Amino acid sequence: MLVRLVLGLLKGLVVGGLVGFGLAKIGFAAPGAIVAYIAAALVGSMVGLIAGKPIWAAGGRIEVGLKAGFGAILAMGLMWLTRSFMTVGVPFDLGALAAANESLREANSAAGGTVGGLAITSLALVAAVLGAFYDADNTPEPEDPNAKPDAKARADVPKARIGANAAAAEDQDLGVEEDAPPPRKQAKR
Repeated sequence: MLVRLVLGLLKGLVVGGLVGFGLAKIGFAAPGAIVAYIAAALVGSMVGLIAGKPIWAAGGRIEVGLKAGFGAILAMGLMWLTRSFMTVGVPFDLGALAAANESLREANSAAGGTVGGLAITSLALVAAVLGAFYDADNTPEPEDPNAKPDAKARADVPKARIGANAAAAEDQDLGVEEDAPPPRKQAKR
């Protein structure tokens, strides 16, 4: 379970970081509230598509659709929490991103913004939390030895023989030789 948790965390960090980097490249390094919440909804949907049971897995379309929809809603709530409470300044110089982040620099004495105010950090945090939750939640159940076999396992089982040769085939399966006389039928009285 710990491996799945870390794997989901990494999936979320990559998705959130890439979307945040894309926003920073088009001029939204420190997005306003509307852009931040729309980006969070997008990231939540994207993480719902790939974390846990991915969209390309067999029989997972409904589950993935629900995860994507609720992931968008949860991501907006997590973005609100991130923007409200992650007001710690980024501890290093952001270079070109700092110029786009002047309003946050004036509000904080940090080198260029807050963890919750920057698109790269806030979206990565939101996506990482969702990805870790989805992957940890999708831990497969242990195999039950009493479970019914699935269709692939039943394909290996020999088919029942139907017809006139069924009794002879059963006798062969049981090791009865064909030269033995057939059993007598009892007369009705």
